[in-house]
Amino acid sequence: MKSVDPGILNKSECFSFQPPEVAAKTMKYLTWCGHYFCTNSYFMERETYPYVLVVFVRDGNMDVRYSGKNYLIGKGDVLLIDCVNPHYYRAHDGLEFLYVHFDGICSHEVTELIIQNNNSPVFRRSHNLKVGQEIFDCVQFFTKGGLTNIFQEAFHIERILYLLSCEAEEKIVETSPMEKIITHIHENFTRTITVDELAELAAVSPSHLAHTFKRQTGYAPVEYVLKMRMERAMMLLTHSSKTVAEISEEIGYDSVNAFIKIFKRKTNYSPGVYRKMQKSV
Repeated sequence: MKSVDPGILNKSECFSFQPPEVAAKTMKYLTWCGHYFCTNSYFMERETYPYVLVVFVRDGNMDVRYSGKNYLIGKGDVLLIDCVNPHYYRAHDGLEFLYVHFDGICSHEVTELIIQNNNSPVFRRSHNLKVGQEIFDCVQFFTKGGLTNIFQEAFHIERILYLLSCEAEEKIVETSPMEKIITHIHENFTRTITVDELAELAAVSPSHLAHTFKRQTGYAPVEYVLKMRMERAMMLLTHSSKTVAEISEEIGYDSVNAFIKIFKRKTNYSPGVYRKMQKSV
């Protein structure tokens, strides 16, 4: 559906949901999600609104006022606010963002705890890209005509909150070499990435890069690339009609047989069986 709010460009999409009674009583559930492209005419100012909001900024900037403080958020930032509190946000020209509104069991209490632990409703962490991907996958699912599933909705919400609550063993600052490495992998995991390439980007030796990366993420660099590929494959198998061969090529495999072999080793299922299992959920 299309938003009727001023300043929302026509290519934007949004979706609203009415949870069944069992979901409202027992789990977290979506109330809205969307992908907005904005002019500076778009703004929202409310004394209260009953849902939690998560925003991932894909491009541009947004002014935010929450809990008596003003923030300027930009590309790559995540905003988490409990909208029962007074809040205001306004777009700058060229703003593009993804968002979800949700509610449900302990949603407000968990949100407040995560904001307190971060000392801010604005998150600038290496996990932000994963948060953005979770919201993007959710919006794309409904854009392509997917039917709502209360368990999938709850999974997306819990995954987002988990990512926002996580910190690496050593805090990764916004301009750190490790953040550059992680961003580089997220943007290029569909092609071959070598440890030498990553080490050159971080200006360290390959052995130092491999040790530091494993210590901060829990994965060797090659394992992390494989993890990204498998997560992308699982998303495409679940939410798209692409063939296994098309998915294999999209995530960087020249051989569909090699993809099938690796996917089965990592998930214990062939891509075809995994897709059938997800469609039956």
